[in-house]
Amino acid sequence: PPPGGMPGIPQRGSPPPGGMPGIPQRGSFNVPPNAPAAPRGSQGQRTVPSTQTQQSQDLGGFLKPVPSTDFVQEEMIDPPEFEMFPVFPSLETVQGGGTVRTYKLPVWSESCQYCLETEGRPLKATVNLWIGPIRTTHTLTTDVENGHETPISSTLKFKKNIGPVLKISTSSSYDLPIECGVYVPNPDRARELADNTDRVWETSKASEKIKIQGGSTHGGGGAVRYWKIPASVKSVQLLGWSKDVGKKSFKLDVEVLQGPNNRRQFYYLQCGGSTQPYHAVIQTPGKGSVIRIRNKKFVEDGLVQVSITPYETVSEEKEGGDGFLKALPTQRG
Repeated sequence: PPPGGMPGIPQRGSPPPGGMPGIPQRGSFNVPPNAPAAPRGSQGQRTVPSTQTQQSQDLGGFLKPVPSTDFVQEEMIDPPEFEMFPVFPSLETVQGGGTVRTYKLPVWSESCQYCLETEGRPLKATVNLWIGPIRTTHTLTTDVENGHETPISSTLKFKKNIGPVLKISTSSSYDLPIECGVYVPNPDRARELADNTDRVWETSKASEKIKIQGGSTHGGGGAVRYWKIPASVKSVQLLGWSKDVGKKSFKLDVEVLQGPNNRRQFYYLQCGGSTQPYHAVIQTPGKGSVIRIRNKKFVEDGLVQVSITPYETVSEEKEGGDGFLKALPTQRG
């Protein structure tokens, strides 16, 4: 076509003069006839009032996530009656891929404490207490879904003047490091820990301290026992001891469940009997936690007693209110 197009014929893609009937032009607003003119900027362009700008910013764009801590109230955790474990100033990082760390315990020591956790990844590790080159008197194998949410802390007791070695090793997976800490209490602190173990054992109720019988001569089919954990209990004490039921060593599968067969934590525990009780603290966050323990030893010498008691509890009512408004009864008259 000639420059400027054919006379009287609109070009392709161009609207007719005055725009399409009933359709506002691009960039125009439906402004009432009697509305005052919008103020003009320094360049002569119409500017939108600040209230409209604020509304457009609030309604458009990407929403910013609000931290969940603004809505989740902080738990008020009641301290335990006896604080079992120290506050480790730092934990040693042990890389995955079967990495091994060994800790030579002093000859004068009769107990030790260790802590295992991660930064949020699964906690898969093995702990052994070696006496000499071929004898192990303690084994703990962990398979925990979240080692940051549910770490484990344990106390081991052993005979004096033997100088055992504590070995901590990771799983074969290279992407599952762990963090661990080992503490050797002095003689005075060791006596306090022993007295606390005796107190917990003697004061446990019949529903908390239960006997678990072993299985067949092949080491399978042992008895299974359950402990239902209340929602107000944040962590529990697990105390295994066989001094009253035969003084034999024990092998147990310890599982922490939430929901039907939903295993969140698993521990394989092998420990000495009467002279070597196993005292640990297991985290049970949330509601609906159930501890299931299965005996893995023989029926002839596999009888053991296990006590599960609360360690840390969460207060149901906090001082000053829980942060949520409660409706008051209506006053009549």
